[in-house]
Amino acid sequence: MLIDSIIFNNLQQIDFIGINYLIKWIIISFIIIMLTTPFIYVLMFYLCSLILHFYRLILNPYYYHCFMDNGENQSVFNNDDEHYQQWMRPALLIAKIFNIVGRIWHGYEIIGYERIPKNGSAILVFYHSTLPNDIYYIIAKIFSIQKRKFYTIIDRIVTMVPGWSLFLNVLCITPGTIDDCVDIINRGNMLLLAPGGLREAMFSDENYQLIWNNRYGFARIARRTNVPIIPVFTKNSRESFRCLPILPRWLCRQIYDRYKIPIFWPFGGLPVKLTTIIGEPIHFPPEMTVAEIAELTAKKMEELIERHQTRPGSMWKALQQRFS
Repeated sequence: MLIDSIIFNNLQQIDFIGINYLIKWIIISFIIIMLTTPFIYVLMFYLCSLILHFYRLILNPYYYHCFMDNGENQSVFNNDDEHYQQWMRPALLIAKIFNIVGRIWHGYEIIGYERIPKNGSAILVFYHSTLPNDIYYIIAKIFSIQKRKFYTIIDRIVTMVPGWSLFLNVLCITPGTIDDCVDIINRGNMLLLAPGGLREAMFSDENYQLIWNNRYGFARIARRTNVPIIPVFTKNSRESFRCLPILPRWLCRQIYDRYKIPIFWPFGGLPVKLTTIIGEPIHFPPEMTVAEIAELTAKKMEELIERHQTRPGSMWKALQQRFS
């Protein structure tokens, strides 16, 4: 009996150690996945760049730059331009890759797509999430359906990533001045931008507050071109990736304000439900000032967020929505 009791106690101890080890292994694996998932998107961008370089090397099509490295407008082509048409096939392939990833991983869908004009120009104003994967999904969706150029304005620091220049240029993702953007719109192209930029990506949170800091560039563009502004918001975009502070938040903000160096580590990448909502186009009378246009756009964006997003956001609820 004594031997049986010793064996039984040892087995219990082994079971306890095994369960303990399993729980620790699951937790550690989950943390590693959450911290490294952003690199999967980076690798996907490099894969897309590799496809484009392969296309350029084998078929030797014309290659063009939307903007020079110094940000000045070098050449903006119309939708029927020969150089642009040469890159249509690989660009559609890239768009298909993003469509597949968005549909499988996030159940991605768009509500109000009919509000995006099929012809002519408009300015789509986005809320900037931690990692704007939703922006790439909507670019891919619009490009796949309309097969027209769709310019996206980004922070210049993104263009400094080695190996991305061809990918960014072919998909018309570029930095640009107000004059560049006016030229793009006057040529009949669509324009997408996020007034909050990297500041909103780093310092907004699960409450989805807008951090535009009087950045009225988009309003000046709209004032000069007289095209409608369309507010766009993606539900659960902040639940897809969160911002892990490397340094105290106030210090990160001071460094960014002074040196424009982003210091943050995105984590997450969970298969949460992502739904992009296209708001009603905002048409404004000629007498509206730039500040009034910006304030009206911010108000409409806040209304979109309030109507469609539970605040504060929840990763768990976003996961439930994905699989419900």
